[in-house]
Amino acid sequence: MDEKSLYAHILNLSIPWQVKSLSLDENAGSVTVTVEIAKNTQLTCPTCGKSCPIHDHRHRKWRHLDTCQFATIVEADVPRIMCPEHGYQTLSVPWAGPGSRYTLLFESFVISWLKISTVDAVRKQLRLSWNAVDNIMQRAVKRGLARRKTPQAARHLCVDEVAFKKGHQYVTVISDTQGQALELKDDRGVESLAGYLRSLGDRQIESIKTLSMDMNLSYISAARLHLPNAVEKIAFDHFHVAKMLCAVVDKTRQLEMKTIPLPARKSAHRSRYLWLYGRHKRHGRIAERLEAAQMVLPDTSRCWAMKALARELWNRRYDEHSRRLWLEWIGMAKDVGVPLLSSAARTLRKRLYGILNAMKHRVSNGNAESLNSKIRLLRIKSRGYRNKERFKVAVMFHYGRLNMLL
Repeated sequence: MDEKSLYAHILNLSIPWQVKSLSLDENAGSVTVTVEIAKNTQLTCPTCGKSCPIHDHRHRKWRHLDTCQFATIVEADVPRIMCPEHGYQTLSVPWAGPGSRYTLLFESFVISWLKISTVDAVRKQLRLSWNAVDNIMQRAVKRGLARRKTPQAARHLCVDEVAFKKGHQYVTVISDTQGQALELKDDRGVESLAGYLRSLGDRQIESIKTLSMDMNLSYISAARLHLPNAVEKIAFDHFHVAKMLCAVVDKTRQLEMKTIPLPARKSAHRSRYLWLYGRHKRHGRIAERLEAAQMVLPDTSRCWAMKALARELWNRRYDEHSRRLWLEWIGMAKDVGVPLLSSAARTLRKRLYGILNAMKHRVSNGNAESLNSKIRLLRIKSRGYRNKERFKVAVMFHYGRLNMLL
């Protein structure tokens, strides 16, 4: 096999395209492959397929995978035809995509690098500009989203927000229980989730069994407006309920520490993290310190006991008694007489339907929170994003599980 045949095979050339010549520039460290279209070839309009005459040519260059230690450049005079119906059109080439200055194999190589690194690191390694690498990523995501055709949905959806940058700028992330990003929407308001739900077809909406979220009022409102039988599908994440009760315990401790005598504060000093332990982890020195703190912080102790009881209710299997047991817990929490706990009990009473749905279907926002952690790490590795659209493209590139192959 001679050199021309070798490069024709590498570039996947077929009639009427052929390798015209090869040139090596050792000083520049590059190999130039000149490709041409066979003479007297009858060309057709790429839109309608009718035979058309050649109007002129456009000289183009594309970066290809390196040949050994030499950068490889493909160049060609690409014909432009004149169609009576569709006007002037430039023919497509088999080795590169429309508008790209890189071959398909080179773009695939860049994509494989981007999967494990950042745009800045890849452009340094491959001696490219930042915009060149970013454009390859954008084309890959656009290609993957086009292959989806319709907005993606799942039986069990999760919705959460992630900070794009400082200043309360957020992006809403809709994902499935496997941690796949399905859609990204600006902000974290009603329209963020509503816009996604409106884009789904009737079958997709009907197939949704649960929508897991935190107690964001905007998301709740959007689901109630655009998701049929939303009260039976909204599921509130266990983590956020536990976080609310832990905050009650900690804030009660802070308030109570200010009211007890100074000598009694010694036994309660630095007890903040002791109240985070569950009953099954109370042993040894931890149990002794917690018992001493309970003696001087009775209100905090009662809030902690109610938090532990709520955890036991959540962990038990869902049955016909679950609703009654939660209502009993809410009544007990109000009877404790601690204002912060009473306020939390009223909130949980309003959101009890979502708590019971989460218990019934055994769903949570755990994978969504894990995805958000990965997105935050992506933002840190990239040293932030100035443009929100590029941020969304990067998230879909890494976590959208798109079919971006060329």
